[in-house]
Amino acid sequence: MGDNDESTQMKKEYGHYTFRKVVFISVSIILVFILFWVSLCVGTRSLSIDQVYSLFWDHVNGIVYPTNSQEWFDDRIVWEYRVPRALFAIIAGVSLAVAGSVMQSVMKNPLADPYTTGVSSGALFGVAVAIVLGLAVGSGGIEGIGVVINAMIFAMVPVVVIVLMAPFFKKSPASLILAGVAVSYLFNSLTSLLLITTDAATLHMVYIWQIGSLADLTWDAIPLTFLITLAGLLIVLPLANKLNLMSLDDKTAKSMGLDVENLRILCLCILSLMATVVISYVGVIGFVGLVVPHIVRLILGSDNKYTLPATAAFGALFLLGCDIISRAIDVSAAIPVGVVTSFVGAPIFLYLIIRQKRTMW
Repeated sequence: MGDNDESTQMKKEYGHYTFRKVVFISVSIILVFILFWVSLCVGTRSLSIDQVYSLFWDHVNGIVYPTNSQEWFDDRIVWEYRVPRALFAIIAGVSLAVAGSVMQSVMKNPLADPYTTGVSSGALFGVAVAIVLGLAVGSGGIEGIGVVINAMIFAMVPVVVIVLMAPFFKKSPASLILAGVAVSYLFNSLTSLLLITTDAATLHMVYIWQIGSLADLTWDAIPLTFLITLAGLLIVLPLANKLNLMSLDDKTAKSMGLDVENLRILCLCILSLMATVVISYVGVIGFVGLVVPHIVRLILGSDNKYTLPATAAFGALFLLGCDIISRAIDVSAAIPVGVVTSFVGAPIFLYLIIRQKRTMW
C-alpha cells in the first residue's frame, strides 16, 4: 500500500508540474492572439476593435471599398502595413527567443545568444556595404532584396569562421563564444570605417538597422522568415531531450551516447540562420533572445521539452508587446522597436541577475 500511495503522489505531482507548464504556454498563445488584434488598432491613425474587425472581415470576403474613401485608406493601412508588421513581430519573437534559449543550453552560458557569435555584426556590415558602397548581391540594389541578401551572407561569415576554427579550440563552449566576440569586434571596426566616410542621410539609414525597426515592413518579408523559422523549430524542438543532456558536463553527456561537439555546431548553425533572417529584414533587435529564456526558466524550470515551446510563445508575446508600445508612445518621431526592447529588457535582465538561482542551470 505504501508503494501505491507514493506512486499516486508522484503522479499527482507530475500532473501538477505538467499542468502549470501547459497553462503558461496556452495563456501566452492566447495573449499573442489578443495583442495581434490590438496591434492592428495602434498607430498614427487609431482604429477601434470594431473597425479593425469589420475591415478584416470585409477584406477576407473580397469586399472592395471605393477608391480614396476613408474605408479604402483604412483597409490599406491595416492590410499593407499593420498585419505584416504584427505577423513579422510574432515570427521574429519566436525565432530570436528560441535561438537564445537553445544557444544558452548548448553553450552552458546564461549570457549566450545568437548575437554572441558575431551574427549581428556581420549582418550590419553587409548592410553598410550595400548602403554606403552600393555593393549589393542580387537584384533590387540598395532599395530591394539586395540589402537582405548582403546581410544574410555577411551574417553567416562569422558562423563559418567559428565552425572552421572549432577543431583548434577543441569545440569548447567558452572558446566558441570568445571566437564569436573576436569576429564581432572585427566586423564592428570595419562597419565604423565605412560609416565615417559617408554622409548623414546614409549614416541614418545604417543606424536604423543597427537599433532594429519594424517600420516599413511589407508582405515580402514574411515568407522567407516564416519558412526558416519553421524549419529551425522542426529541427530544434525534437532535440529537447538531447539539449537537456547538454546541460551536464560534456564527459557525462558523451558517456550517455551524445555527440556533444557535432550537436553544438549543428545548433550553432541553425540558430544563427534563424537570427540572421530576422536581422536581414529589420536589423538588430536586442534582449529578446537574452531576457525571454531567463524569464521562462525562472517560471517553468529548465526542462527544454517545455521551455522551448514556452519560450517561443513568450518571445512572440514580448516582441509584439514591445512593438505596440513603440507605436503607442505619442512622440514626433516613431520609436524603433529595438529601443523599446532594450529599455524594457535591460532592467528585467538586471533583476533576473539579482534573483538568479544556480539551479536554473
